[in-house]
Amino acid sequence: MKTLITAATVLVATTTLASAELIPGADVTLGAERSLEAETNAIYGSVGLGAITVGATLEDTADDSGSFNISKYEVDSEHTIAGVTLYMNNDFDDGFKHSETVVGGKIKF
Repeated sequence: MKTLITAATVLVATTTLASAELIPGADVTLGAERSLEAETNAIYGSVGLGAITVGATLEDTADDSGSFNISKYEVDSEHTIAGVTLYMNNDFDDGFKHSETVVGGKIKF
C-alpha cells in the first residue's frame, strides 16, 4: 500500500508541476491498463523533456489485489535525422537493475 501511495503522490506531483508550467515543455503521460487473461492491472506514467523520457510502471495481480508494486522503470531517448527517428529504450527492473535495451529506427508517412 505504501508503494501505491508513493507512486500516486509522485505522479500527481509531476502532473501538477508540468501542468503548472513549472517544467516548461514537459510532456506528461499517465495511463492505466487491464490485462484480461493475465488478470493484472497496470498504472504507468512518464515525463518527457526534449529527447529524453523517464517513466515507471506499477502492476497489481489478482493474487495480491490492491497491492501495486513497481514492475519497471524506463529511460528512453530519440532523435530525428532527415525524417528518420532513431530511438533507444532502456528498461530497468524494480531494483533499478538494467534489464533490456531496444535500439531502432522508424519512418512516419
